[in-house]
Amino acid sequence: MPLKELIHQVINATERSISNHHRFVVFLCKKELDRDMLKIAEDIFEVYFQSYKVLKGEKNFEGLLLVGRTKFLEMVEGTRNFSQFNPRKFHFKDSERVLGETYGSLILDLTEGFNPNDLGIIIETVKEGGMILILSPPIEEWEIKLSKWHEELVSEPYSKENIVPRFYRRFIRHTENVKGIIIYDLDSSKLLKEFEESSYEKSAEIEIPSGGQIKRKLYKLCATQDQIEVLRRFETFFDRQRENKVAVITADRGRGKTAILGILTPFLISRMQRVLKRPIRVMLVAQSPQSVQTYFRFLRLALTRQGFSDCKFKESNGLITVVTGRHLRIEYVVPRRAILEARNSDIVIVDEAASIDVSTLFKIIEGVRYAIFSSTIHGYEGSGRSFSVRFLRRLEKDENVEIERISLEEPIRYGKGDPVEKWLYRTLLLDSKPVNLGENDIECITAGNLSFELLDKDEFIENEELLSEFFGIYILAHYRNRPSDLVILFDMPNHLAFRVSANGKTVCSLHVAIEGGINDDLISEMMRGYKPKGQIIPDIIVKHHVDANFPQTLGLRVVRIATHPDVMDMGIGSFALRKLVEWAEKEGYEWVGSGFGVSPELLRFWRKNSFIPLHITPQRNEISGEYTVVVVRALVERLKERLEILNSNFIKRLVEYLSDELRDLDGETASMLLGTLERDYDVRKPKLSAIDVSRMEKYIEGISLYEYVSDVVRPVVRYYFLKRDHVELSEEEEKVIIQKCLQLKGWWEFGELLKEGRVYSILHSAVCKIWGWFNERFNEGFNER
Repeated sequence: MPLKELIHQVINATERSISNHHRFVVFLCKKELDRDMLKIAEDIFEVYFQSYKVLKGEKNFEGLLLVGRTKFLEMVEGTRNFSQFNPRKFHFKDSERVLGETYGSLILDLTEGFNPNDLGIIIETVKEGGMILILSPPIEEWEIKLSKWHEELVSEPYSKENIVPRFYRRFIRHTENVKGIIIYDLDSSKLLKEFEESSYEKSAEIEIPSGGQIKRKLYKLCATQDQIEVLRRFETFFDRQRENKVAVITADRGRGKTAILGILTPFLISRMQRVLKRPIRVMLVAQSPQSVQTYFRFLRLALTRQGFSDCKFKESNGLITVVTGRHLRIEYVVPRRAILEARNSDIVIVDEAASIDVSTLFKIIEGVRYAIFSSTIHGYEGSGRSFSVRFLRRLEKDENVEIERISLEEPIRYGKGDPVEKWLYRTLLLDSKPVNLGENDIECITAGNLSFELLDKDEFIENEELLSEFFGIYILAHYRNRPSDLVILFDMPNHLAFRVSANGKTVCSLHVAIEGGINDDLISEMMRGYKPKGQIIPDIIVKHHVDANFPQTLGLRVVRIATHPDVMDMGIGSFALRKLVEWAEKEGYEWVGSGFGVSPELLRFWRKNSFIPLHITPQRNEISGEYTVVVVRALVERLKERLEILNSNFIKRLVEYLSDELRDLDGETASMLLGTLERDYDVRKPKLSAIDVSRMEKYIEGISLYEYVSDVVRPVVRYYFLKRDHVELSEEEEKVIIQKCLQLKGWWEFGELLKEGRVYSILHSAVCKIWGWFNERFNEGFNER
């Protein structure tokens, strides 16, 4: 019987994987997912399970996970396949619910394709000795496979027919060439790929230290010696040399970072509570409550072992978010809320910090004495290497902050050298690194010898070295990278890849999307509220500027632009934009734009390259804590005037938003945005009475207070920022007048300037200058337009 060959392979793979503390994968391939396929899958799993029981014992098996789309789950439910193993079942859309969980094995339905974000999260739950049984279409079908997810991604007016499944082609090619994977075709009853064993790398023996401050009971919750060492390092966490202490834990996925935070927290609370003699508040910051359930699971165990027996765990939608007790309060919050409340906490813990914008991280820890960050190096939530380059380097310059770096290398679910992890990392390009640059390369860049090119996507995806260089830069430079970005760039018809190179080495990566060119019927739907897929900038212009003409124009949106970290601030990004604009003009595009989480640094970059802002989201992103700004540069004369009008309207709204929705926008960013006004906004001069003018004169002379004239100052300041001709204000003066007169901040919100007593004089100086401008503009002080 042909299936005997597969059974032999599975038995062998089980034995070798258990021996090496690794996992293995079996692809069962068939044209159609049917009952026969499920029955064979169940039989293969039974073979595996019997082998596992002989070698490890049934009690060591940590359960079976089944994940797939609706058809698969309904068939499993209807046929009762795998029911004897009492599996947990999840739809792909709920994949984040398994984050941090551990399973003995996995049955994964890929017959309808998959989202690569889900693939990584789901497979990482399987422990050593586990089998990942994948139900797959025939190998050759991956060459043309288009999933429902592809249809959801494709931008209008493109359709499914325009998609090229380059990512799936690369996925199956790598699958056929790595160790630890068996491929069997059920339609032809042929073994297409035999199991190959990976070399075994021995893990360190666990040794619990004695005589320390942390209880032995807490150390026993650790799964690896790496976790033991992390816990031991925190015994001296409070022995700081500077005002503030920050600990940073970095690791690849599946190393137990989140778990060790939960184990550690009760010890930190106990130490602080003994000194401060009051309840301790810990704030836990993360993307979502699902991602920190592992933290709370280990926290529950550790609290009991530390002696906190009166704790209550509160849930929201079935997920733990708050823990309270006589001596403590531990609360999960999103980054946006953390910005406002972190300074009221004794300890702030940020899990998966790489997924949060750097400027938001700094706002979160402002005024916080003790902070702990955990960050994934190669992950699905964001890049820890980006976090290291962009956040830690800047933090190290703060003389008041003491930083302790800690790393975890040993996997907790499986042994080192696991072939499945290697397969995932390479397939999803999680281990990509930018190319090393030598002195000759730097000299080449300094001399301006750079090349700019559009990459042929068919050739690009076949070039592993170029792929690593290109995406390695993204991993280091950007915090919001996800494996699905690969599919969007490679498969979608309106997405393009460009690069800047020096001596043939990639020093800048660009991901660009074609937008616009929308027909009248679709524009009419957009005007009625319809949101077309993949038309980000045209949709924003329609929704927020009620402009039905702009979507007809054809443009480019820069999705990502990133420079090699070793050669930043050398003009490479500006060179890339300049060349992109030249290419776009030559190809007949009418505008180039982008949307990004706004910061002074990024806004300065885009302004330097002649892009003007047209929109800002009036609320922070719940996850990243950022405000998003959209900028556009016109490439044709007829569009320039229109964009200037849109910019003028945007600045008018910004002036109003600053006193409400954007009240917490930092002063530097607000000042820079207001300074982008391209043409005067047509607005009446504020009407002032003779008494108003008199009151102002008293303030100008220094014999009155701002509080008594704020009703006059504010409309004048609003009017001032809607005109282009300005007086010379210092940077401090502009920030203070914006924060006080537009953002309506209280004196107590001016920090050091208030302590130094300078904020009043700075405001007075700025008001005097603007008042002089106001009077000079109209030659008299009141009752004029």
